Amino acid sequence: MKTIFYWVILSIICGFTLTIASCSDDDDVTSLSAPGDIKYSDISSNSFKVTWTADPNATSYIVKIKDEWRELTDKTQTVSEPSATFTGLESENKYWVAVCSTTANASSASPFSKWIAVKMPEGSVARTFASGEGTEQYPFIIKTAGQLKLMAYLVNKTNEIKNTQAILATDQDEIEIEMDPTIDYTKAYYELGNDIDMSGVNDWTPIGTGLDNENIAMPEKNMFSGSFDGKNHTIHNFTINYSSNNTSAMCGLFGLSKSGCTISNLNVEGDITAVHTGTQETANYLVIGGILAYGYQAVITNCTFKGSIRASFTTDTDGTSIVGGICGTILGTINQCTVNIPASSEFIVNGATPQVGAIAGYGNSGYITYCKAVVDGSILAESKPIDDSREYGSARAHAGGICGASSGSSIGACDVTINGSIHAKSKKSSEEGSISTSAAVGGVSGSYAADMFGNCNILIKGSLKAEADNSVDVGGAIGSQVRAGYGCSALHVTILGEIAGTCSSSGSSSDATYVGGVYGTGSFQMGGISDSDVTLKGKITAEHPQIAMAGGIAGSTSTLTRCWTNIDTNALLSVKGGTAGASCGGITANLLSGGIYGCYTVCRGTMQATSETASGRNSINIGGIAGAASGTMRARKILTGCYSLIEGSLTGNGETVFAGGIVGMSNAYTNMNSTYWWSASDAIKGHSGIIGESDVFKMQDSSQASLEEAAQEMNIALKDSGYGYFFYREKDKCLNITTTLP
Repeated sequence: MKTIFYWVILSIICGFTLTIASCSDDDDVTSLSAPGDIKYSDISSNSFKVTWTADPNATSYIVKIKDEWRELTDKTQTVSEPSATFTGLESENKYWVAVCSTTANASSASPFSKWIAVKMPEGSVARTFASGEGTEQYPFIIKTAGQLKLMAYLVNKTNEIKNTQAILATDQDEIEIEMDPTIDYTKAYYELGNDIDMSGVNDWTPIGTGLDNENIAMPEKNMFSGSFDGKNHTIHNFTINYSSNNTSAMCGLFGLSKSGCTISNLNVEGDITAVHTGTQETANYLVIGGILAYGYQAVITNCTFKGSIRASFTTDTDGTSIVGGICGTILGTINQCTVNIPASSEFIVNGATPQVGAIAGYGNSGYITYCKAVVDGSILAESKPIDDSREYGSARAHAGGICGASSGSSIGACDVTINGSIHAKSKKSSEEGSISTSAAVGGVSGSYAADMFGNCNILIKGSLKAEADNSVDVGGAIGSQVRAGYGCSALHVTILGEIAGTCSSSGSSSDATYVGGVYGTGSFQMGGISDSDVTLKGKITAEHPQIAMAGGIAGSTSTLTRCWTNIDTNALLSVKGGTAGASCGGITANLLSGGIYGCYTVCRGTMQATSETASGRNSINIGGIAGAASGTMRARKILTGCYSLIEGSLTGNGETVFAGGIVGMSNAYTNMNSTYWWSASDAIKGHSGIIGESDVFKMQDSSQASLEEAAQEMNIALKDSGYGYFFYREKDKCLNITTTLP
């Protein structure tokens, strides 16, 4: 009030008229309240909109703005509505806005609100990096979105000059940004100097576009082969909305790499959407990676991605879409990387052959090691669009917690937690045509064909599901591996949720559903599944109108060694087959070849196999260890040192049922050595199989003495057969068994 009084006295002395038309911070001036809930929207590189809560007693508002140095009085606004738009601002600058409420002719006014800050994004390419020379000792330092765009510009422009064989010096007039002709920006060294906010940057061009390569498997153009070190900084709000009809369309922070490329210590949080608009006149690929789209001989270390990725084809019914949170397609190394798909996020991939994994979409060669995936949201691979009228061809969807499909990238020492869902779907919209559809889903990889695999932990609280017309393969670790690789080991799966595979029709005798706690189907060039286990507290289910198989470890596989399944109370291992029958086993539903050594099942829950349409020799097979293990004269099936304890229920329902404590269906070429079983009263029903009819291998009871005696005999048999000892632990994981080595 003193300030106004002095101005009134001064006006009387000087003879001029005073009009009070400004807001005051003096609480005695007015009863109007300072505006609250001030928010910003429509933020671009040089403008923004500000809104606030309307005051019913106000007729107008005064809005003032300042930057880091001064108040911008020329931009002060008086508005009648509770909003204002400021333009002509500087990108990357930080501004503050304050608002006061006023009445008619500004005769009364509220105090100004607090200054509320807003950071302007960088809307254009920066002219220089923060510092550096692009060398290993003095890398280019990137601190802003504009400088990141500068890197993309320089790398891509260098590639363009290389492709046209132009001389950089003669092109200088056409280049807006000065380029050093002594630097190959595609091979330079880059580092982040701090976190970067990419809000408002929607026109991202990948670093190394990957365009114009005739053979995507052997790329030669538009690649990045330098070094990028994120220094553990994060790129926030990274957004891509991409559309292309290019034969090999790629998008990601980086597009295509070549030998020498290293990307490390980088975190990316964002949302990527890509649509391919090409036709099926050419073989079209859509490859997306949160960090790198196509990793040709790349090394990616200690990187993370958090967010959503979506990829689709509009018209092409033969398109291949490949999506990974770290890398779309990898022909190199991914090490110590993590992907987090939050509950509100999703990886959704469409195409005739969609392949999607949290870490990589497709592994062509190299290694994926020490990686981690947390799927709280969803991963979905769906084959669409599908041309139902075609009389030939196929569509197959692949989805996995680490990799969608791998033909050559060995995976090891990875952890996967699935709280949400990983699904693959390949369905025709009608019954027209004879196109075959199939799907493969795995907690680690949908399909797998690499040499080595092992030492992974998978926790499934949500669901793994595959749905198709003809065939599906679902496994807690691998959906399908057929005649490839040298076996696997140390795979540990805990199922609190559900693993399920469902088919609706059958087009050939090979159509089937295979579901397992570790493998859906698994056959190898050499070796088998060893030292792996499943703790089942949820459900494993398989269904097919022709034949279905479900096992605690595998639906169908070859040799198994030192594996175990623990089916907890209220847990379910269930299979529903069709005209060709069904098989269910505590370890495997079907033993393809070889033997089962030192494996056991403890079932306190429910195991069941059923078929309403199977008849004659098409049987329903269920066993504590294997559903079916029938050998031939030249290829005997061998079970040595195994046992099953059935404290819950094991049942088979249908016209012809083979059920047994060890094996459901076996024959004279099935060799059993020191293999034991026991069941509670009436736990095993519908005995029709050779093993089921015999009590030779049944323990007298489940007492400690009987278990110890059986364990000793099994260890002797395992030692004699060259498979070492199984019951070597001081205390068995599921039973209170302690043994001394023979």
